[in-house]
Amino acid sequence: MELVAVVALVAIVAVFAVSRVATLARKAKITAANADIATIKRAISSSEMCLVNDLSGIPGFYPSELRIANLLIATNLYVLAQYDGKYPTARSIHSPIVANSGIATNMAEFTTWDEMRQRGWRGPYIECARGVFPSKDYTRFADDAPSSSRGFFPDVSSLYIADDLKDNDASVYGFPGEAAIIDPWGNPYVLQVPPPQAFTNGVVHQVSPALRWKYARIVSAGEDGRLDTPCYFPNNTNSTASTWNTTARLLSRQAGLASDGNLAARGDDIVLFINRADIDEAEE
Repeated sequence: MELVAVVALVAIVAVFAVSRVATLARKAKITAANADIATIKRAISSSEMCLVNDLSGIPGFYPSELRIANLLIATNLYVLAQYDGKYPTARSIHSPIVANSGIATNMAEFTTWDEMRQRGWRGPYIECARGVFPSKDYTRFADDAPSSSRGFFPDVSSLYIADDLKDNDASVYGFPGEAAIIDPWGNPYVLQVPPPQAFTNGVVHQVSPALRWKYARIVSAGEDGRLDTPCYFPNNTNSTASTWNTTARLLSRQAGLASDGNLAARGDDIVLFINRADIDEAEE
């Protein structure tokens, strides 16, 4: 009886110990994700030597077109894998590409850092790239859902954004195979910038990139690996594909802010706004 009691006691202690270790591991991952996101924010827009400050004086530069990969490259070009000849071998940080032609139009000229003019490219702004942006069918482990069904490839076909971000094989968050920063749960951090539809039900192509950038945020999909934070809505609720209803526009801008009662819209995602506090501010 004494042996049985000891074994039972050890089993109980072991259960509590495993549970405690699991809790600590979960908290450690959340802490690590928050630290990563803060680092990404500083590299983009929160320090003297940051990407947006360096490039903001260059004609053709729009922060609203940025992706995490822009921080991680040593030159002013994306180096892309070839996908059936659809993409050129490199593209500028913001250079809409004519479909199937491989010819970039509206090419912004990004040069290396010019000390006298105090502008240019000083990348990489983060030198800790871990992994690459996944393909649509990527799964992290057996029985995991593919990234396409976990929010990393939202439907943006009807949005007024650069055409090369609408390719069926690519994502508005990244090209498969390009450099990425991976969160503790095995997914890439993403930079969400609400599309023009989030700001008006009228002439959406007249919405300024600066206004869109005001609501930019860095997001981790969290423990469940699903990118829940609302930004792009595949099912339009009004009569035409270019307009959204008031709720969709508000959620896309505010991403379920803590003070507006929609925080549940984020799921377990970890969100950090770049240019504003995570509170309900007056709308433009």
